[in-house]
Amino acid sequence: MAVLDDKYPVTLVSACMNADGTPGFAVTTINVTEEEAANGRHYELAEVELFQSGKEEPFVHFSDAERPEFLLPAVQEYLALTEVETHEPQPIIVENL
Repeated sequence: MAVLDDKYPVTLVSACMNADGTPGFAVTTINVTEEEAANGRHYELAEVELFQSGKEEPFVHFSDAERPEFLLPAVQEYLALTEVETHEPQPIIVENL
């Protein structure tokens, strides 16, 4: 007999709003059972994590089964670039008058 409570990871790519009101993306991995996934519970759990990380509605989610293959790698690359852009010190140019 198969165990029905086995959880497996579902990775969601979400379009959302950042805390500063700008549009953004997020990648969230949620562990759910088949029943939870069938009932859309992974979306609810992802939204809890998104709110906790400072993201805001509206949310548009793309799960493993719903998104095109290029979307996850493209968003991961985008997020890596924005992480670098927001954490690297920016040069300040001062002109002598």
